[in-house]
Amino acid sequence: MININNKPWSKLRSTDIQKFLSGTEDENFFFEFKADEETPAKLVKEISAFANTYALRSAYDIIVTKDGDKEKFMVILNTLTNLYEASKPEIFEKNWSNEKFAPLVYLHGLFYHTIDDEKVARARQKMNQILDGSVTASQDFVNYVRKEPAQHMIKGTKAIDLYKVDVEQLRKEIKVATYKAIEINDLKEYIAQALEQMLNRNCTRTKFSERFKRIIDSYNAGGTENEDYYEQLVKLLEELRQEDNRANTEGLTEEELEIYDLLIAGKKLTQAEEQKVKLSAKNLYKKLIDNRSSLLVVDWYKDEQPRAKLKYEVELSLNDDLPESYDKAIFDSKVSLLMNHFVDMAVQGYGWIGAA
Repeated sequence: MININNKPWSKLRSTDIQKFLSGTEDENFFFEFKADEETPAKLVKEISAFANTYALRSAYDIIVTKDGDKEKFMVILNTLTNLYEASKPEIFEKNWSNEKFAPLVYLHGLFYHTIDDEKVARARQKMNQILDGSVTASQDFVNYVRKEPAQHMIKGTKAIDLYKVDVEQLRKEIKVATYKAIEINDLKEYIAQALEQMLNRNCTRTKFSERFKRIIDSYNAGGTENEDYYEQLVKLLEELRQEDNRANTEGLTEEELEIYDLLIAGKKLTQAEEQKVKLSAKNLYKKLIDNRSSLLVVDWYKDEQPRAKLKYEVELSLNDDLPESYDKAIFDSKVSLLMNHFVDMAVQGYGWIGAA
């Protein structure tokens, strides 16, 4: 039980409550005391409402800490809410009630963002705004979060521009976050979405997704503390930013970079050879785009003849530009690697091949 000003509940006055609350950091409440004429019963009821809501936020913050716990709890919540919905309207006729059901419904709303909980929303909003690169100054950031709604949400299909992410602000945020697990969970979801988009643009980036999985698995197994886990995620995000900008660094388009990465995989090259492979990637991509209508016809991957035609053009292009260190065995393996990837993109309908 909360002890306020060393007074029992029956002796509490609104000024006691206000004095106590003034010592809490950055909290807004759902009740307002206008005078000391409020009855002790009213005060107890209002404080209990706050305590319950605060406890539910804290419970939610704990539940989302570990993926296994979160998934199990969501299964339970979904089962309960589905059973409740399926029992209507008969359940109203029986006047059924359960004091544990309402808190569970509240938690269900927090999971699915259907509850307008200011504190949880603000925790998410802070993380969203940092990840969207919309805030750069610390005090301006605080004021902005208080006044403005989030312009973008992490969840969704919007294109992610990692260059806009303020990594240092992310590091500062976890130190002051009230609901650390909630913000860490949102950062994790953001990275997962960024990785999905990056992998769709370049299939050779699997090492990043594998590392992401190892970080999460280690944390879920209890091998990492919250702040260490967060720092590992931030470091991964820093590397993803560099990777996301590598096409510009290499002087290639995203599509050319993927071809280049496939061609150099497993090869140790000199700088001169790397330049030749870059030229090979550029020329191959240009050739396929310029001749899209004849090479990438509808359902080309389903028919042996158009597949053979495409493979022949790939071989001609690579043969013109690849360095001599690519002997026949390596050359053939690279042609097969590219063809398999092109077919995969066409079958699954993604990337520049899938858009053909």
